Amino acid sequence: MTTKSRRSLTPLLLAALTFSCSHAHAADAPKPTDASQAFKAKLQATMSRHLSQLIGKDGSVPSLKGKSADGSGALAFYLMFEATGEQKFRKAAVGMADQILKDMRATKFGVLAIKEKDKPDGKTIIGGGPPALGAYTAAAAYILHQEGERNDDLKYIATVLDRFPWNEQGWWASTIDVATGESKVPMTKPGIINKSAAIAMAAGILSGYVRDLDPELSARLKHKTDKCIYSQIIPAQGADGYWHYSLSENDPKNKDVLGYFMLTTGELMHLQKFNPAYREPRMNAAVQKAQAFALKCIAPMTDPNHGSACAEHRTPSTPAHYSVSDDLKRSFQLGHVLIGGGHIDEGIKIMNAALDRFPVGNGGMDGVNAAEPSALILSGF
Repeated sequence: MTTKSRRSLTPLLLAALTFSCSHAHAADAPKPTDASQAFKAKLQATMSRHLSQLIGKDGSVPSLKGKSADGSGALAFYLMFEATGEQKFRKAAVGMADQILKDMRATKFGVLAIKEKDKPDGKTIIGGGPPALGAYTAAAAYILHQEGERNDDLKYIATVLDRFPWNEQGWWASTIDVATGESKVPMTKPGIINKSAAIAMAAGILSGYVRDLDPELSARLKHKTDKCIYSQIIPAQGADGYWHYSLSENDPKNKDVLGYFMLTTGELMHLQKFNPAYREPRMNAAVQKAQAFALKCIAPMTDPNHGSACAEHRTPSTPAHYSVSDDLKRSFQLGHVLIGGGHIDEGIKIMNAALDRFPVGNGGMDGVNAAEPSALILSGF
């Protein structure tokens, strides 16, 4: 059977597997409620309308605008293909993944340029790195892995991550000079938590994909991922589930730390979804604590709720309220975290408020920030 024919059968096989599993465990599995079924239908219809508007007449998607837009957008398209069987979504996703790979191979170190950055010595560089690096490498790798027969490309992506500047204490560079491959600042200083989590996500996923292709490369990526997560990220989590911005308790006053907390949590959930090796007790406990924190301390301050955040983790730059009219992406991020943590009713309530403002047809980061969490939610429903 060809790769193409296997791909066309994937939705049918997934449907059959879901049917079989749901009946085998019918006595244990909770029955879907009318509210959850209605929400799923609304979310899928909105996503289908949004993604369809981004596809050109030739079936391709013009380049999306934003530092992580192509990667996150490609993943959204592919997850929607797997959820619906719509071949137009698969074609768009594969085309986007191929373009990401082409752009990476056109650079010296495989790291795409983001913007100019000033180094401490006053020199200006063209910088690139996480979180965008984690987003586009993980997304392209997942799509190529699912498509099959792309071993050389998967090894290339894994190698890009393997040679990205790394400190053995457990963190990667936050930004590099894409021309030299060198970190913008000395590697003695850890980066912010969501940037480390983004690379850990991608490195951890690729470690699984290349395990049989290049065991030594796989082992290096797994070692770095484990070191980052188990020596840095999880120890930086408070007893209440909160993750500090800078892998320490010194949160900056000029950052929305709750927003970065949700990004970090989402990245770790992403890793668990695409590499089962990280669905182990210690990681599960940390992610579940974070999801519980989101329910207690972020959901009350997010539309359509009108409560307050937990005061001990607010900074002057943390909004008093997350409004769908002012900061829509936070609602989608939170919905993914809550629903992924089993807090279904609260997650659906927040997502329903956000869906009424979904930026359908938006080809920039506003569209991507709504589409990727929505696709991840649908893929787990």
